Amino acid sequence: MATKTCSGELNQLDPGMPKSLITEDRKIHFILAAVVATILLASAGTASAQAHCTDDGSGPYGSLLDHREFDQAVQALPPAAFLTPRIQPQLPSHAYLFNLPAVSEQGTAAHLGSPGTCEAQSFGYGLGSYTAARRADGSLKWSAARADKSVSPAYLFAWGMFSGFAQCPKGGKALPYLDHLVGFGAPTRAHVPYQPDCSYFSAIQQQANFPDDYPAMKRFRIGSYATFNIHNDPHAAVQKIKEYIANGHAVAFSGHVLCGYGTNLPMQHGVIYETSFIINAEGKPAGHGQLVVGYDDDVGVPGQEGALLVQNSFGTAWPASAGATHSLAPPGMAYWSYNSFEQTQFLAAVAYPRALRRPTGVRLSGSPDAPVGWITQAFQWAPDVPSPTARLILMHFFQEPVHLSHISLTEPGGQMITATGNYDQNIGNGYSYLSRTDGNAFLSGMWTVSLQGTDTNGKSVNYTGSILVGQSGPNSLPGASMSGQIITDSTGAVALLSP
Repeated sequence: MATKTCSGELNQLDPGMPKSLITEDRKIHFILAAVVATILLASAGTASAQAHCTDDGSGPYGSLLDHREFDQAVQALPPAAFLTPRIQPQLPSHAYLFNLPAVSEQGTAAHLGSPGTCEAQSFGYGLGSYTAARRADGSLKWSAARADKSVSPAYLFAWGMFSGFAQCPKGGKALPYLDHLVGFGAPTRAHVPYQPDCSYFSAIQQQANFPDDYPAMKRFRIGSYATFNIHNDPHAAVQKIKEYIANGHAVAFSGHVLCGYGTNLPMQHGVIYETSFIINAEGKPAGHGQLVVGYDDDVGVPGQEGALLVQNSFGTAWPASAGATHSLAPPGMAYWSYNSFEQTQFLAAVAYPRALRRPTGVRLSGSPDAPVGWITQAFQWAPDVPSPTARLILMHFFQEPVHLSHISLTEPGGQMITATGNYDQNIGNGYSYLSRTDGNAFLSGMWTVSLQGTDTNGKSVNYTGSILVGQSGPNSLPGASMSGQIITDSTGAVALLSP
């Protein structure tokens, strides 16, 4: 049977989730597993020595693994930037999300990942449904497990085909699904159910070019999204994922497909330690999207404990294990050792719930007919990191979503240097920022802000206003002008300075 890939599910956090959700007999597994630890580790070494395995070519994989797509997006800030105080507390040894969307099954029994809808499943249905089911304060709006309370992955994939972001059965990009949910929402999976058939998706595509009048479509708008690259610093990325989970955020990710992932998955002590991956018929690594819904520092082989809990889209009969032990995770999920994840996964995204209440802060002056916009907060965050980094962060709110293209910030003082950075995403509410690493903070005082973009109908909109920015925290770095410095924007690109 062919192993195929593409996945997606959605979840929410509860650091105190009962261990019974995982399995009450986990300690028994650990005791029994210790007896055979030496044998399992020996076999693991053999498996890890194999760099890759070959797929039989019976079907496509759905994730492109194009780092440029993620590198050009808004780069995610750690949750600590928005805590009070702005310092990440010590993480608990385990944390789990709850109110998850139901485990989906995107393919067929013979071909678990085909068609390649995993990015629509994981980033759209998974991360989108989980986020839409939360209020901005983290409280729940509805049960994301219900078909009438979760996003339709079939609709999103069909829209991706229509818009040129995806091909059936090959799959495609990941972030357009999140961008579409920010700007427009989606119908429910009860209204547009899933069928693993390309002709079915094409029929959805013909429905009046995806009108925005599906029942309750706007209910599934999310506020914004941001990305980060796992491969650049895998160990730091896993730590960041744990922080997101502990603070209530699910994390969608894409990376290599492990050997045996669909039908014959090796496990030790109920945890994945595999690092070899599949090479497809074109001689390229196969890619797959999934969702992180928890972590636990205590599961796994003694001396190598620690794993992320991953929700897949291969149905509740997955995973089928080839190891001496079986999965400790609930059906449709699996524990990935931190090492396995770090060595094989590449790209990730988080999302933020839509805020609906009228905000406080600075109301911006907008162009005619532009959705009303606010800067709800403006502050400097300078965490205690090895190389001093200061970020000037703006919290945005728009009455209706806009596609924000550029953000200009003019500093106070005599020089009045303006930094203009890119954003280039839909946003209902979320953050943008400037960064500097020269050991200084930005100047305190009254800054001028200017925003450019388009509304959901493609009409140009502009905003201006003034915001008060205080000193940096938790580290109070000396304030200095941006003149002559390298200032980067929300995407990590160098901002344009003028005059």
